[in-house]
Amino acid sequence: MKGSSIPFKKNYILGISIILAAFVLGLMQIFTVKTLKSFDDTVTVRGLCEREVNADRVVYTISYTEKNNELAELRKTIAKNNDIVIAKLRKAGIDDSEINYSGASYSDEYNSWSDPDRIAYRYEATQTITVITSKMDLVKKLENTLETELVNEDIIASGYSDYQYLGLNEIKPEMIAESLDKARESAEEFAKNSHSKIGKMRTASQGYFEIEDLDENTPQKKKVRVVTTVTYYLK
Repeated sequence: MKGSSIPFKKNYILGISIILAAFVLGLMQIFTVKTLKSFDDTVTVRGLCEREVNADRVVYTISYTEKNNELAELRKTIAKNNDIVIAKLRKAGIDDSEINYSGASYSDEYNSWSDPDRIAYRYEATQTITVITSKMDLVKKLENTLETELVNEDIIASGYSDYQYLGLNEIKPEMIAESLDKARESAEEFAKNSHSKIGKMRTASQGYFEIEDLDENTPQKKKVRVVTTVTYYLK
């Protein structure tokens, strides 16, 4: 009898071990399913940050065209006109280092028309003078006065200003942080409405920074915009 009880005990212990192992395995499966399910519960939100800033540089371009049948005379006219334009820019307060121009662009109209007799002037030249400066107020005044003043000098010119903002790197960190905060606020609001809680951040992607005119009438003021997209786990 004693000998036969030993196999019985072994079988009993083995059976208990199998039952315990199955129980533990079942708990692990339940935990794994819940864990994997929690990984599937996410929310994706966007955080918008905008700033209004003043332009810190302007590129002011002045262009004019002259015509003449004598190429040498046309060159003299261009040189004289350049002196007049530059003198007015200097008088307005623009430094020589802020004024840029190269040689004029010349064309021979005889090469463009099949009937030279219909051409009033054979040669045409276009000159562009560019001002690159941070003196916004001076350029704003030139926009209102320079073209009229040049007409009085028999120069028909047109001006165009491109206002720019170069200080983006200085405000980038704050704007990114604010866009992340707003994204989290949106995620927390979603979690509140869905009776859940925000977990760790799963993914995040930063959009491009956009710089636009505040409106068509005030190009010297800019709107900087960035959107950050974030996905959070829910628990």
